[in-house]
Amino acid sequence: MIDYLLIERALMGSLPLDQLNSDEKDFCDNYRSIFEIGRLAHRMAQGYYAHKVAIEVAKDPRADALVSSADDGVSRKDGTGHVYNRQHYLDYARANPEMVDDLKRVWLVGSLIAVGDALSDHDYLTRAPLLELIYHLRNGVAHGNMFTFKVGQDTPGLRRLKKAPANNGQARVKTAEFAIHGNLEGEHILFDFMDAGDVLDLLMSVEIYLTRIRELKLTELKELLSTAAAARARRR
Repeated sequence: MIDYLLIERALMGSLPLDQLNSDEKDFCDNYRSIFEIGRLAHRMAQGYYAHKVAIEVAKDPRADALVSSADDGVSRKDGTGHVYNRQHYLDYARANPEMVDDLKRVWLVGSLIAVGDALSDHDYLTRAPLLELIYHLRNGVAHGNMFTFKVGQDTPGLRRLKKAPANNGQARVKTAEFAIHGNLEGEHILFDFMDAGDVLDLLMSVEIYLTRIRELKLTELKELLSTAAAARARRR
């Protein structure tokens, strides 16, 4: 017998592995890399909130009392580093709203790329519409923040769409429907096709899909495990 709730807790680190039976331990070993993609999506979504709060705190003049006037540094590979003054760049965050907006965009772009690349290492797993949506968004934000299907040509993106729909129809967290199609050619992804909250909804939905093992259909679970095994074989 396998208790999937116990497996979820073990993969989360809240239950010692020695409390699982042998079948459950084997399942953990086989599913861990998939679960970690879900946890990465979780960190990316939660990190956006943390980043937003940190910027809001930095913009408050009362934050001066929390920051020393000492210099800090950023290391280089050779052991040297950049040196900067904390107070100066705290003031910089307050005086440069464009930079603050850039940081918001960079976090979302980085999140889509990080989760997309992790999924790519597993050939996008089941290629469920939710995961395929990540695929097209990741490629778009990495290439000018727009959809570039080159409609009328036989391109990889359009070929993929014919085989694997990309939408959030089955997403657990959403307030609007998003679907990828060739007519989106040239449309900007952030913040025209999707806004920040919509990206967070998608990341949260990916987390739920990959980490709530007990809610997966048996066929989905078998396909996920099969793709994870294939990914491990490729890395050997």
